[in-house]
Amino acid sequence: MAQFDRDETQATPLGTPPIIPAPPASPPGGTPESGSRPPAGPGSLAYIRPPAHPPETPPAPAHGYESAPQQTYAVPDGNLAPLRIPTAPAGVASATDHVRIGLWGAPRSGKTTFLGALPIAAMQHHRHSPDNWVIGGMTPQATEFLNDSVERLTMSRVFPDATVGLEGLSWSFQGQEGPARRFGKTRELGFVLDVQDVMGEAFNRNNPHHAQILDQLAAAKGLIYLFDPLLDGKSGTESLNYFYATLNALNARVRDAGGHHRGRLPHYVSVCVAKFDDPAIFEPAVRAGWVTQDSVGSQIPRVPAEQSAGFFSWLCDEFRGSTARLVRDGLNNFFHPERISYYATSAIGFRLNPQHTFDYRSYLNVESVDGKPRICTSPEPINVLEPLIDLERRIRVDGRKGRLR
Repeated sequence: MAQFDRDETQATPLGTPPIIPAPPASPPGGTPESGSRPPAGPGSLAYIRPPAHPPETPPAPAHGYESAPQQTYAVPDGNLAPLRIPTAPAGVASATDHVRIGLWGAPRSGKTTFLGALPIAAMQHHRHSPDNWVIGGMTPQATEFLNDSVERLTMSRVFPDATVGLEGLSWSFQGQEGPARRFGKTRELGFVLDVQDVMGEAFNRNNPHHAQILDQLAAAKGLIYLFDPLLDGKSGTESLNYFYATLNALNARVRDAGGHHRGRLPHYVSVCVAKFDDPAIFEPAVRAGWVTQDSVGSQIPRVPAEQSAGFFSWLCDEFRGSTARLVRDGLNNFFHPERISYYATSAIGFRLNPQHTFDYRSYLNVESVDGKPRICTSPEPINVLEPLIDLERRIRVDGRKGRLR
């Protein structure tokens, strides 16, 4: 089967292995925003369908200042200029650059795995972007989370343990925006991300941690909402059970504090459709014409960014049903739609063949070993880093323009 390497202007033949074939004809028309199928056609992507550390300091005194050891200092020459305390160089994240992001989702929607895949996604980001990002822990706990997550996902090939409490994580992001964004110039920037990894049950209004969750979400500037279409259809895990009560209480808390922006919640939101790699989601999306495939590199299938809102709407209208539609309508009702972005997300990505290329004949990246799920090949996260980076960028840009509130 022929493959094609497509750039912006033309298609040229590629070698083996086969990619998912493009459909012979365009899917039915309509606008993505309405949830209808996207148009197919030439471009850089082809729509696809199935074949038929700090210096050491002395320990603090045990009781007050009186027990502190006396220290002596050299008296500087009076002609010398005073020495200021050291500050971080330009572009390096500091404590004043915190961007608090809330992570929101039902139990077993993959929140801990999503966070665990972040350092992997950052290391791989340069493959398909002119930007580069380095993530580091700001606390020993956050550093250990990164180390443990990479080891479990890439070496042991197992999923992180589910969160059983409320865990605050703080990471530094050091970025370099490529010349494509800066008119031929690179730009260094940095920020610190505070994110809460919480057990999904805490989003239930009857959970004792629910008030703490509301405090965290209300204090956040951005939210990542993980929507799992598979769990949404199962009793006890329906997204609406963990969605509306939290959203309604959050709205009341922000309103009473005078934090509304033009009558709605002020947050920027990234809606991530989780488990995009699962055949139960991927196959219907392929058949409906929502999926494209990279023509270079590992040839990873994706939902194009400009089609993501329509893809989510299609999931809610045609794939999942009534409760999912209420989730979609609730997001648009409580938040400003222009502050919501959508992503088809996978924390582990697709299984790749020995040539590190996607093969539609065998792409499921999870298998059962001794009754437990195990990751087949090293993860290739899809849209895990991007929702966070995009949130920070939108918050930063609108903050400069005075549009945050």
